[in-house]
Amino acid sequence: MEISSVITPIAIILELAIFIMGLHLGYVLKKTYGYLFAFTFLVFALFDYFGTLGIPANILSVLNIIAILSALAGMYQIIKENAPRVKYNTL
Repeated sequence: MEISSVITPIAIILELAIFIMGLHLGYVLKKTYGYLFAFTFLVFALFDYFGTLGIPANILSVLNIIAILSALAGMYQIIKENAPRVKYNTL
């Protein structure tokens, strides 16, 4: 038995758990980046699932870049929200 046949289903379950947590963050806590991370990990779960079905690498690479861009947008929103406000001293 290949280790990927054990690891991949576990990874998909964990990715779907993060998807649900992201939805909670977006809906209940009203954080837009929660939806972005939910979308990211849903796409990652689809990426893993489609990979087990033998979907061509070209399609998987498109899914991968979509998920990465979604995560990047979410991280940007977190940084923007939590970045310290810079105050400049004037003479």
